[in-house]
Amino acid sequence: MPPSSGELWGHHLMPSQVLVDCLLPTGIIVPIQCNRDVTLERIKGELWSEAKKYPLYSKLLDPDSYIFVAITQDAEREEFYDETRRLCDLRLFQPILKVMEPIGNREEKMLNYEIGMLIGIPVNEFNETKDLEVMTFRRNVLNVCKEAISVREQDGAFSQALYAYPPDIESSQSLPPHLQQKVKKFGDDSVIICVWVVSEDNNRSKYSVKLSHLKTPTDVIAETIRRRSRLMSMTKEHTQMCIEEYSQAYVLKVCGCDQFLLQDCPISQYRVIRDCLADEKIPQLMLLTKDSVFNSLSASQFTVPSYVQRGIQALAEINNQQIVYTSDIKTHLRIKISCASYVNVKEFGKIYVKAGIYHGTEPLCAAKNTHQEDSTNPRWDQWLEFLLIPDIPRSARLCLSICSVSLAKRRNKKVHYALAWGNLQMFDFNSRLSSEKVSLHLWPMPQGMDDLLNPIGLPGSNPDKDCPCLEIEFDRFAHPVAYPPDSLLQQIGHIALSKENQHYHDQLSLTESKEKEERELNLLDEIISRDPLSDILEQDKDILWKRRENCLTRPNSLPKLLLSVKWQERKDVAQLYLLIDRWPVVEPEVGLELLDCSFSDLKVREFAVSCLDKGMTDYKLSQYLLQLVQALKYEPYLENPLTSFLLKRALLNQRIGNFFFWHLKSEMHQTSIRLRFGLILEAYSRGCGSHLKVLIKQVESLDKLTKLTDMLKSEVKDDDQMKRLHEQLQQPDYQEALHRVNSPLCCGHILGDIKKDFCKVMPSKKRPLWLVWNNPDPMADIADPDFQIIFKNGDDLRQDMLTLQVIKLMDSIWKGEGLDLRMIPYGCMSTGKDVGLIEVVRNAKTITSIQSRGGARAAIQMDSSQLHRWIKEKNADRYDQAIDTFTRSCAGYCVATFVLGIGDRHPENIMVTESGQVFHIDFGHFLDHKKKKFGINRERVPFVLTEDFIRVISKGVDQPAKQKEYVKFQELCVSAYIILRKHSHLIITLFTLMLSCGIPELQSLDDIGYVRKTLAVEKDEEAAIKYFITQFRNAYGVSWTTKFDWMCHNLKQWL
Repeated sequence: MPPSSGELWGHHLMPSQVLVDCLLPTGIIVPIQCNRDVTLERIKGELWSEAKKYPLYSKLLDPDSYIFVAITQDAEREEFYDETRRLCDLRLFQPILKVMEPIGNREEKMLNYEIGMLIGIPVNEFNETKDLEVMTFRRNVLNVCKEAISVREQDGAFSQALYAYPPDIESSQSLPPHLQQKVKKFGDDSVIICVWVVSEDNNRSKYSVKLSHLKTPTDVIAETIRRRSRLMSMTKEHTQMCIEEYSQAYVLKVCGCDQFLLQDCPISQYRVIRDCLADEKIPQLMLLTKDSVFNSLSASQFTVPSYVQRGIQALAEINNQQIVYTSDIKTHLRIKISCASYVNVKEFGKIYVKAGIYHGTEPLCAAKNTHQEDSTNPRWDQWLEFLLIPDIPRSARLCLSICSVSLAKRRNKKVHYALAWGNLQMFDFNSRLSSEKVSLHLWPMPQGMDDLLNPIGLPGSNPDKDCPCLEIEFDRFAHPVAYPPDSLLQQIGHIALSKENQHYHDQLSLTESKEKEERELNLLDEIISRDPLSDILEQDKDILWKRRENCLTRPNSLPKLLLSVKWQERKDVAQLYLLIDRWPVVEPEVGLELLDCSFSDLKVREFAVSCLDKGMTDYKLSQYLLQLVQALKYEPYLENPLTSFLLKRALLNQRIGNFFFWHLKSEMHQTSIRLRFGLILEAYSRGCGSHLKVLIKQVESLDKLTKLTDMLKSEVKDDDQMKRLHEQLQQPDYQEALHRVNSPLCCGHILGDIKKDFCKVMPSKKRPLWLVWNNPDPMADIADPDFQIIFKNGDDLRQDMLTLQVIKLMDSIWKGEGLDLRMIPYGCMSTGKDVGLIEVVRNAKTITSIQSRGGARAAIQMDSSQLHRWIKEKNADRYDQAIDTFTRSCAGYCVATFVLGIGDRHPENIMVTESGQVFHIDFGHFLDHKKKKFGINRERVPFVLTEDFIRVISKGVDQPAKQKEYVKFQELCVSAYIILRKHSHLIITLFTLMLSCGIPELQSLDDIGYVRKTLAVEKDEEAAIKYFITQFRNAYGVSWTTKFDWMCHNLKQWL
């Protein structure tokens, strides 16, 4: 355990009694004996009572005039303004508190304190920086916050409610085909909805209303009032009066959670209604007055921080300087490599510096090397020359690495490998070309990277000053050199375009023909249709650039066209910008592709974000939020359209904001993006209003659980762990921290009181916690009476989170095509380094636990009928439906696990619900990184399809593979596979955007190549079907190997 990870330096948990030394303003130290969970308010009260016994008491002011100050485990001086905080939650270095009068604006300091506690960085750390880009970003980003708050307040309480309880609706009003079939069962496109009315004395009334699925929530309310009026024997006139008077005074709430139907769209557009239709359940809603809902909301208060004036004068002085543009400079870019320090080489040898100028992932010119020097005290003092300065694009970056040369022992051959890397933007955030001496602290090479340069790595210096440092120098000019403004680029573009058009018309009569044009357009369409990772040859690039005007009528061709641009040719770049100004809006999925590491140009990324803003609904945004947060790492500067877009949407939708916060917060331990993500989190915290308190509560509860699991790991015996768990959950500080928390997995779920007797330490290696809370919702008994969540400390859940996100997307794609495969993409969220939460799927068991009911014969895989018997037993009245559910979900997971290359499949990470839904858990290996034993792949099948599953699909008959159900199952799998192939571009893009995440099994484009292979992107549909059927037959044909592996796994668990 790191000594600073607990409640007190060197301790997971504080002792139950702590002696706290309190230093008064008079210089007197007063020791106070305290309980570990005592509040600061209580300590202050006891301190003032005790201080009466000490000298100089009369010099003290009223206790409310003072605050406590202490040194935390991060070696930071922290002021504590919230006196409801407990001693054990302060993370003190030592139990010493200083009493002092607060200095400055107390309200602002209190807010800064809360923000610092929330994001894990003291706001003072930002305040003390002298970096002009940081100061400018912090000031300008407040405008995004103000605009979002203005929108939230424009319609008063209603718009505030839309922010706090955003409608969870699908993008399209049209029902997908599989739900249309469900609705048609009623014969008239109607749905039945159960509406509950709860009186002030808690008496319940239930009203079942039947109406068209195209009716709105207001229509449901009106129909409920009509039903209630009939029961009260009102006249038609009186009933109509009640409807007109009260239908606008009420809102509908989903029973069991804080989700409201506030938007007057068709009720079938709400996801909760669609989920009920899919499960053939009646939606359960509750009627509440608008006043009771709106009065619980608080208006957003925005405090303008004092730092807004910092940096304005310095930036104005820079902008007032006389400048020259790069287009006026006629020399080559030169960079001087001076020397290096802190270079750690395993053995004495030669080292050199490699340098290249890149645009995205594309080199703009040949990389250059310095001469080799001894590693003991390397000094080069060597100038390297690159491309012409006028041809440097706006987003170009300098990529550097210190490389070592060693002699391979076996081949007697020199081997070059990089020791450390670093990147610098050629232009700063203010468009000025680098022209100073720079001390660049480098980063260690990513695991598994063989390349000598890392162009997709984040720009900037490593804050760790003990890492290798490279001293470099740029050419200096008489005046600052700036990138040309848009007006000048337009002139360059028009001149180049005019010359090119003239040349084209001169050659047209000689070489062009209608047949040639048709061939080129056909080739253009073929190039555009290729997946994002397909190779684009030079002749392909020539066609794309030549036919760029034709690309305008094919808007989604933009990613391919951009790959054909010669970014080191300013005339080509200028012409591209003219084209982008005319480019139609592209689909959101294409906009996503334009945000990956290959496309670093600022204008391109701005265009991509504008398309997302116009075409991406909140539901779509929530689907792709994980990738969009990762795309922030590819932004060259702190201030950019993507940050503004995500921040704005997060501040207008509390559900998106909650996930946005945790996606950023979970990576704050990574030094490379700590500053960027910390600044975005600070801005979000300043603009999110009352949700700030909700997030603080979530952070505090997870911090408590982290310390608890750290402590439990020190206990050896299972019984001792359970005992300590229940003891700690009874402590007042844990009861308080875990009470009424909005679940990070779904902020509409309010976790009530922790049910300690149902909580347990799970038996797996990292000892996760199975936690149960009661549901405080008044209608919880007809929805979910409790919430069950697994808390993990010690496992990286980012891979699980990505896998489940893609499976959820696959489920959405299939449903959109009318294919409901009954998938269960349960909730999973990484909340920090190797810490996270997993949703518990109710009424589900592992294959192992089901088979164990059949005795040793079933458990060692000799009896394949036990699973079928269990499903039949659990579904005596719904047997056929349960078999259909199993068949569909089995098909979905067979295809999904095959496409994603999910490995380590054993009977403890495949589960089945009592209703027959099969689903997979624990995605520790994917993209064909399968588990090995003695260097040999333990899994020999493309996906899991055992006799147990086929027996269920064929309703328990012998020789199930010869039954018609087996054939239909294969056809279902083929249909699911073909549908996914149509969306292969999107699936590949999602993985490409995650390359910056640092997931061990997703490090390079080669890893994503496995998805290209399984989706057969280079085959036509007929060949792809043959390929999949071959894989399907292999999966079942050698499923005996899977059964053997399962038997070994079960035996290992028993032994």
